[in-house]
Amino acid sequence: MDDIIFEKDYRETESVEYDKWCDEVFDRAVNGGMLKAYSEAMDKIPKIIVPEDKKNYEYLLERCDAFVKQHRGYIKGIVDYHRWHAEINMFLPFAEFDDSEDLAFLKEIAEKSQTVCFSPDEEGGIRVHIFINYFEELMSAEHKSYIECDAIMQDKKLSALLSIPELSDEEKELALKMKGILDRIDEETRIDRTTAFRAVLDKMAK
Repeated sequence: MDDIIFEKDYRETESVEYDKWCDEVFDRAVNGGMLKAYSEAMDKIPKIIVPEDKKNYEYLLERCDAFVKQHRGYIKGIVDYHRWHAEINMFLPFAEFDDSEDLAFLKEIAEKSQTVCFSPDEEGGIRVHIFINYFEELMSAEHKSYIECDAIMQDKKLSALLSIPELSDEEKELALKMKGILDRIDEETRIDRTTAFRAVLDKMAK
């Protein structure tokens, strides 16, 4: 009986023009100041630890530590208070999940994290990168969209590449109003900014 083979090559699916556009957008976002502006704006937003994410991080860190010890690798976990996320990195000679217990563990990693990435390690072997949000900004979806768009709109070339229209007056007014209220609370009271932000969101939602 002949082998049953399925094979397709998707490595050349996009046009050269599209690839060039993607490269130009990425380069502009990284080097044109958009990411820096967005990060600085988001850093000012009050944040809280998500209990479920914290629980998942601690659970996966313990499980990953045991897995790495078994396979004689190296592990590093971090709750990053500068970039506002948590991650676990397993550096292994090879990555193989070859029995029901290992496969169940791999499934748990996928279920309890936001992204999982397998990549070659510079020093040899495999790096398994597990990303968990861990933190959550105290902001509405509309406010977050405003910050994203505003960071892009500050770079005229990038906004033109992405064909993004100008923000509406209502969106600008909402963000400025929220910022003004929080700034005034900071200056005139001793109320915690996070507590104040919750109150502002509740008030504006009514």
